[in-house]
Amino acid sequence: MNANDVIEAYVADVMRRLPRRDRREIGLELRGLLAEMLAERSVGAVPTDAQVLAMLQSFGTPAEVAVRYRPPGMLIIPAEQSRSFAVMSLVGIALQWALTLPRVFQDQPLVTWWFSWGLGALWWPGFMAMSALAAAWLRQIGMTRTSWRPRVVDPDRVNRAAMAFGLAGFAVGVAFMVALPWIVQVMPEPWPQRFAFAPEFLQSRAWPVLVLWLGNFALLAGVLSRGRWSATTRWLELGFDIAWLALLGWWLAGGAIFQTAAADEGARGGLGLVMLFVAADLVLKLYRWQRRLRPLLPAG
Repeated sequence: MNANDVIEAYVADVMRRLPRRDRREIGLELRGLLAEMLAERSVGAVPTDAQVLAMLQSFGTPAEVAVRYRPPGMLIIPAEQSRSFAVMSLVGIALQWALTLPRVFQDQPLVTWWFSWGLGALWWPGFMAMSALAAAWLRQIGMTRTSWRPRVVDPDRVNRAAMAFGLAGFAVGVAFMVALPWIVQVMPEPWPQRFAFAPEFLQSRAWPVLVLWLGNFALLAGVLSRGRWSATTRWLELGFDIAWLALLGWWLAGGAIFQTAAADEGARGGLGLVMLFVAADLVLKLYRWQRRLRPLLPAG
């Protein structure tokens, strides 16, 4: 087999991996490119079979070359989002494992946990992958295409309408939680027994939450009134986050929250999840604040 036959076989192997409508044009281009490369390597002499094979091997396998010529398909996860996708997938699995693994140390065998909650936690990355697939399809058909517009970013400025709506929801939620012990008592049986708070919890550990709620509400109301955050209010916000972590940790370590075991276990799992979100939000705020202050530091 001479050099031309080897190149023709190589080009044919590449083209059969490409769409039919593109094969003729790509085949002509690829033949010309390989002929030029072979002429440069042989420098006027008759190329040997070893030279032809070495050139084609360095150029890539037919499958690799076909990928270069194939038009890009639907991009499911953009490169700039791959890291956050992996982190969110791992964090979601870790949270589910952290909330269900304590049962292994109580009365559930590890094998039973693994084939139920352990493997079952993998639904989260699957759900994220399907969501990314749906978003990619919407981008491909043009439904989510947006045009870029320059804007001035002011991270300290607040959206007053959204913040006012959030404060109203905050007030309603706090009022409901404060009234919850009395709401439970007037509910039909068996709900009062199932969701009855532990007396020790209400008497000694529940009251600080009112202080934090009032402080948080006053802080956000002040920010809403001014229309922007300041260095002082940012520090106060971080202080409240740390106080929330301390309070929730005290609740978890200080004893029962509800009288029934099932309600108490569910409340502890929910509080642990809230603590993880508050801690993650605290770390994110510190990271963003550090990045904003870094350019202001003196060089050297």
